[in-house]
Amino acid sequence: MTGAAAVVGVLSSLCAAAALWWWCSFRKILPLEREARALRAEIVDLRAFAAEALDLDAAVRRPGHALEEAASRVLGAIHRRQPDLCLAAFARRADGGAILLAHRGGPWASLELSSFRFDRGLLSRAAASGRSSWSLGEGKGGEDDALTGVLAQQGYSSAMAGGWADEQGAGVVLAVRSGPGDEDEILGARLELAATALRSAASLAAGLSDLSSSREKLQGGLSAAMEELTAVQDRLLKKSKEIKTLHDVAGALSSRAAQAPSTLAAIVSIVARALEADLVAFLILDENTGELVTQSGAFGLEGEELLYRLALTDERSSSVRVFKTRRPFMTTDAQNDPQVIAHYAKMWSVHSLMVVPLVLEDRCIGVMRVGSKRKDSFSDEQMALVSVIAEEAAIIVETAILNRRLARTAEQLATLNRMKDEFVSTVSHEFKTPLTTIAGFLTVMLEGDTGPLNAQQMKFLTIAKSASKRLSGLVSDLLDLSRLEGGTKMEPSPMDLGKLVHESVETHQPSAAEAGKTLSSEAQGVLPRALGDERWLLLVIDNLVSNAIKFTQPGGRVRVRVQDKGEFVMVSVSDDGIGIPPEDREKVFERFYRAGNRSQVNAPGTGLGLAIAREVVDKHGGKIWLESELGKGTTFHFVVPAAGREQAEPA
Repeated sequence: MTGAAAVVGVLSSLCAAAALWWWCSFRKILPLEREARALRAEIVDLRAFAAEALDLDAAVRRPGHALEEAASRVLGAIHRRQPDLCLAAFARRADGGAILLAHRGGPWASLELSSFRFDRGLLSRAAASGRSSWSLGEGKGGEDDALTGVLAQQGYSSAMAGGWADEQGAGVVLAVRSGPGDEDEILGARLELAATALRSAASLAAGLSDLSSSREKLQGGLSAAMEELTAVQDRLLKKSKEIKTLHDVAGALSSRAAQAPSTLAAIVSIVARALEADLVAFLILDENTGELVTQSGAFGLEGEELLYRLALTDERSSSVRVFKTRRPFMTTDAQNDPQVIAHYAKMWSVHSLMVVPLVLEDRCIGVMRVGSKRKDSFSDEQMALVSVIAEEAAIIVETAILNRRLARTAEQLATLNRMKDEFVSTVSHEFKTPLTTIAGFLTVMLEGDTGPLNAQQMKFLTIAKSASKRLSGLVSDLLDLSRLEGGTKMEPSPMDLGKLVHESVETHQPSAAEAGKTLSSEAQGVLPRALGDERWLLLVIDNLVSNAIKFTQPGGRVRVRVQDKGEFVMVSVSDDGIGIPPEDREKVFERFYRAGNRSQVNAPGTGLGLAIAREVVDKHGGKIWLESELGKGTTFHFVVPAAGREQAEPA
């Protein structure tokens, strides 16, 4: 019995526990499970609603209507789930008023929206709070809330809204009902999701609008840029063609600078090719006949047409008028233009015609004509190009004219110079013999061989001998200069330049001593042999030493030095005389030129000694120059090549 009682007790306890478990399940666990299932259903529904509300593909497809379509879509999604609601979506205008984006149910289409504003009342509170709900009776009669009053009059008792506000705008999704609702929490979530979707759609629409506007501007700018680039390309092509034309003309000018006819012919060919012209010609003024004459090499002219001439008196011609007025002329239909001689235009079948003047400084020397068989063939830019070419051609023509004149003048001068040289040479030779005779007889008389002389006779004869000596020196200088300018060649050979200097100093020593001046020479070590003609180089040294003695005051000093300068041997003649004025230093090597201060020492001379010296040194391939300081003296230097080993030793 005891055992059975125990079993019964255990079973009773188990039954009691099972009954308790079932009671808990029915009273507690099953409701929780139902709630959990309901929450899961709500979450699934909210996810589906969110996916439907946040579908932004439509906004991308139609950005101009993105906000309205998004509002219609989210309101439709809410209305399908809660058909008892009266729904509307509003957006804020720039002035604070309201725009009805979409609506479902209710009297929205018939309401006067002009009094609904976002800067006060229900819409303002909804946009600012994000998610909110009201009893419409609270705002009834409020002076600042027209929307609440209208909805209350329509019989709606409560409202719930989701809103947004940011820098880009503001909006509200509004749900109203006439009775109590049992899904306020779910509705609030849906409205909040709807507001988020509309906010995203508004931002996306604004972005897409900006993007579309930017794209349109970019496309417009791109189109304009492409048009400009095309225009620039056309201009560059024209400019490059013009530059090539100018380059070709410049090449023709440089390669044929001395041949005016061939240069003009080359320019004509280049212009005809560049402008696709059928006629190009230069007409140059013939000053003897007063006519414009067609130059050889004209393009598009043949036979007798190349002999085309225009008298400057015929002002019917456009070429004559351009020549006289120096203003370019262009016509698009030469055959019917009264400013053109129609006969010639028809003869050459020319319609388009340009004529530009060839102006050089203040003179017009001719014109350049360019014609085409097509109408409207030339532009202002091409006229400018031809004008530039005409300027260069004018220089060529003028250069050719000057060259012809210079050639004639040079030929005349050469003839005169040749006649002068022949005269000087002949007269000098004719003077040489009688001067030698006169000097000889004067010497005999002064030496007393013809009998005794009184003092006055001695004086007169001495003056005569001095004058004959100067005249003989002049004749010798003229003969030397004539020989040098006549092409006398040097006969160079290895020689001792120091020896020549010593000989010259010895020769001039008596005259220097007689004038009270010191004359000395100096050689620098062992000197190389110079390569030169002894006779002519001695004449150079004699002339320099003689000049130094003449231009040195009594008591002064003249020094001659010879120096080794590597590939050259240099001779320097220095004095401490009166010096040479700066304005005379560039001219003292010219024939017959004498320094302006020579009267200080009463220096005689012909002005030929330094000219002869320069000619001789130049013919030796050397150089002569001077250094001078006024009042302190002058040094003349000249160098001649040193003789190399192969030159110093005979072959």
